[in-house]
Amino acid sequence: MAHWFAELWGASVAASPPRVGEGLEVTLTHTWPWPPWVALVVMLGGAACVIWLYWREAGSVRRPARWGMAALRITLLAVLLTMLHGWMRNRYRTELPDVVVVVDDSGSMDLVDRHDASDVLDRLRSVCAQLGLTTASRLNLAKALLLDPRDGWLQALAQRYSLKVHLLGATARIQTGEGDELAAALRAVEAREPASRLGDGLQQILEAQRGRPTAAIVLLTDGITTEGKLLSEAAQAARRRGIPLYLLGVGDQRPPRDVRLTDLLVDDTVFLGDAVHFDFTLTGRGFDAEPVQLWLKQRDRDDVLARQAITLPGDGTARSIRMTYAPTAAGEFEFVVGAEPLANESNLDNNRLVQRVRVQDETIRVLFVQEYPSWEFRNLKALLQRSRQGPSGRPVIALTTVLQEADLEYADLDASAARVFPVSRDELFGFDVVLFGDVNPSYLSRPILENLAAFVVERGGGIGFLSGPRYTPLAYRGTPLEDLFPIDLETASLPDEAALLQRSWRVRPTRIGSAAPHLQLTDTLADNLGLWQSLPPLRWILQAPDTRLGAQVLVETVADAAAGEAAMPVVCTQYVGAGRVVWHATDETYLWSRFRGSDLPYERYWTQTIRFLSRTRLLGGSRRVELVADRAQYHRGEPAALQVRFWDERTAPSADDGVVVVVEQSGGRRQRVKLQRDALRRGIFDGVVTNLAEGTYRAWLAAPSLEDKPPTAAFAVVPPPGEQARLVMDVADLRLAAETSQGRFEPLASASRLLEDLPRGRQVRIESLPSEPLWNSPWLAAICVLLLTGEWLWRRRVGWL
Repeated sequence: MAHWFAELWGASVAASPPRVGEGLEVTLTHTWPWPPWVALVVMLGGAACVIWLYWREAGSVRRPARWGMAALRITLLAVLLTMLHGWMRNRYRTELPDVVVVVDDSGSMDLVDRHDASDVLDRLRSVCAQLGLTTASRLNLAKALLLDPRDGWLQALAQRYSLKVHLLGATARIQTGEGDELAAALRAVEAREPASRLGDGLQQILEAQRGRPTAAIVLLTDGITTEGKLLSEAAQAARRRGIPLYLLGVGDQRPPRDVRLTDLLVDDTVFLGDAVHFDFTLTGRGFDAEPVQLWLKQRDRDDVLARQAITLPGDGTARSIRMTYAPTAAGEFEFVVGAEPLANESNLDNNRLVQRVRVQDETIRVLFVQEYPSWEFRNLKALLQRSRQGPSGRPVIALTTVLQEADLEYADLDASAARVFPVSRDELFGFDVVLFGDVNPSYLSRPILENLAAFVVERGGGIGFLSGPRYTPLAYRGTPLEDLFPIDLETASLPDEAALLQRSWRVRPTRIGSAAPHLQLTDTLADNLGLWQSLPPLRWILQAPDTRLGAQVLVETVADAAAGEAAMPVVCTQYVGAGRVVWHATDETYLWSRFRGSDLPYERYWTQTIRFLSRTRLLGGSRRVELVADRAQYHRGEPAALQVRFWDERTAPSADDGVVVVVEQSGGRRQRVKLQRDALRRGIFDGVVTNLAEGTYRAWLAAPSLEDKPPTAAFAVVPPPGEQARLVMDVADLRLAAETSQGRFEPLASASRLLEDLPRGRQVRIESLPSEPLWNSPWLAAICVLLLTGEWLWRRRVGWL
């Protein structure tokens, strides 16, 4: 009866939809020709007349009875007027308004948050288990809310609206199907989108809804936008179109507990027994400060090669970490650096990094030349002679010395001594490294100097210059060796002898030198810098203010601002042809020996410098060619830049696209990449690899073919920073978007409020159904008879008849 009276008095109601996506709208109209105020006047006049007549009517009838009978008569008058209006019930089949449900499936939705205790969240976790979802990630909690078999949102919304479902990450993608088909598609969705373009995607959805009656857009998201417009910016367009945004925040406002390793740097080819440095970046989030255990292992083996414990702040501050290990066997190995998981850590995939390293068991042949037995010559000669046995028993360094001032009999007393500098090119080319001290050029003919230059430029050998007070390097101006020096000999000069008695120079690595592997004298980066700063000062340094184009300054003096002195280069390096050069502005590095009672800094410096100079020895037959990636780690979607360098430009292929590199994912597919010659350098070829999936990669030179093993490079592809750098739910933007669009925001724990508050929306009529007259309803006639009979019986009872 209540429903009938609502229809009777002109309310517009919607019945249950006869079909999915459709509704039924009912309205009332009348045929009364006069304006409504006429009916109102008639009604009021009739009511007044009835009241006056019953008030004036005399008799013994009590006042309540008279008022009751008057009310019956007035009701009868209202029913008659209603019938005179000619009321008709009009019915229309309607299309239900749209509700668009949008699910964020970007990478950040794969996170498992640390939620506080909540009945709603406990229920959703239980539903995740029922649906076969392995984790209670943000996306899986959203799926559980939509697909809950007991009271899932999809089923509830489909009964009230025309339901549309979109996924939103880098783009918005509509999901087809209904019922079980749609539920199965949603259950299979994974959080793999590489970017969160929430504002742009919402704009795309609004464009698709143009002209459609839309009650609301319901968005289940953590609110993190990594690219493009913010949600709050796109919400302005939603408001202009009258579409409110109902935003459900799926996530935690607190940073998740996470330890992340990135940017692993390590030489891909080393000598057996080398101290190999594994440098990487460690970041922690979501905790105050906790101890973190770091380890280094060989892949597929359980024994720990190195371990380090640090206290890591969890405020997102990045720390540079170094772990060191000296390989004990030759071969190719995959090393893994990792961090032990913290309790309740959200993401364990970023707790480890992998790098392939080739370990070679080789003996480095070193020629050390000096005119006189300086302190540097004596200490360095003794050091290199001590370093004769490697882990395999093979000599690490085979040392030959030439002391120009020594007697001929000296060579008979010292097994490492040679009587004269190698005269023939073949004999000189038999060495890997030449240490060239303060050498008198008058003992060296021009052909010998030309052979020495060819040793670097053509053979690809390494030469280390030690400046001295007599000859090197100033005496070699205008000689074949001049171009080997990384400094400008024209502006170089000896220090003032008088000033040497009053001052000394402290040294420090430059920014480039701090990252150079052969300048690492300790096992940690912080200790290394501190050790360099505390080394004994040097008392003699060649003044060389200008370096050549392409030279790198690795170590410099500490600038003296008070005295107006700028920093001066102490150690420089450069490539010349196929070889490498390291130049020292001093011959007093021996002062670093027996530092604090230990020769370790001095020994490490020279051993690593010699190995740095002999790197072509590691490359075997391909030592004239080097393949490098510009970074050790790339984010998914970034191109990996590869470069092949022919140290001797004469060996580079003649075709500008004659270099081909093969890139292989570990356990995955291969692809061939053509490199193009650099416009300014004949021996440099560059190229990029695109569309790389996450994982570790190894690249090697496929063309031109080489006699021995081709050069290789290794790198890794990791998730993009946008999805990993911001993991905290963006509540501020979600609230602002809801307020701007005149919608509502609720966290996941109070999701039911959001569903209850959804507007009904506007239905669109698509078909008119036959009208039904109500004015001649038998119910109205029955009411009139009942009212007349009731009044007559009442009158009879009270004696008015």
